Amino acid sequence: MKTTLILCSLAAASIALAQTAPTTIPTILGIRGANSAGCFSATSMNLALKADNLKLDFADMRASVAPADTYDSEAAICVMSIELGAFPEGWRFALADITYSGHAKLSGGARLQSFAADAYFQWEHLKNDEAIDQPTVKNASGSYLMDIPEKRVDFGIGGIYDQEFNVNIPNTRLDWSPCFTGQEYSYSDKMQLQFQFQAYLTKEGHSTTGSGVFGRPIGPALTADFKVIWEKCDPAQRNAWGQFRMGDYETCKRIGQPDGTNGNPTVRW
Repeated sequence: MKTTLILCSLAAASIALAQTAPTTIPTILGIRGANSAGCFSATSMNLALKADNLKLDFADMRASVAPADTYDSEAAICVMSIELGAFPEGWRFALADITYSGHAKLSGGARLQSFAADAYFQWEHLKNDEAIDQPTVKNASGSYLMDIPEKRVDFGIGGIYDQEFNVNIPNTRLDWSPCFTGQEYSYSDKMQLQFQFQAYLTKEGHSTTGSGVFGRPIGPALTADFKVIWEKCDPAQRNAWGQFRMGDYETCKRIGQPDGTNGNPTVRW
């Protein structure tokens, strides 16, 4: 019996040491695309979140330049956010790198010059929970989990380029999300990951000859794949988290009864 207990204890310790990610992952509550070239709505992208990666396929993130164009450059840009909930208790995550994959067809001096990527985690917390006739006040904290202003690649600079690419960009400044309590699925907390993706296509210096098309002709125009890493942490530290912290970030109060005659608002921010 003692031998069995020892073996069971060793096995449990081994499993604990080997656990590098939580058994459950956050739930995606919503996706919002901003007014940009590549994600006008949630229907123009596919998104998959797993314990070890976050993958986004963009249907419309394309750009092109041609000799007849008066402009020399064009950027494919996507600004979007996802709202998350049901975080695992006692864990936090970071984004270790991003890999862009897609296709470019370039000639006449046109080139795919660079990529960029930003990921900002914002936590809004309801400060008070008063009766409906009292103001509601929110605090906000946030941190950049990834901030890559430019990764030069210069595809096409050596001549004709017509192929798939795969660009891995390490996150050299690793920052972590808050340490989750497991209660972030409630009305009091709103957790968002806000993204900006960019690819820069140019024919500068070859205005009359440069021709280029960025984006796969079939399937998703571009794929962005983040490597997600996790570590255990103390949830008591959550309230001290954030590169940027703002008390009373938002206040909302009722200012009167609904007025059906002139449409006056009943809520003011």
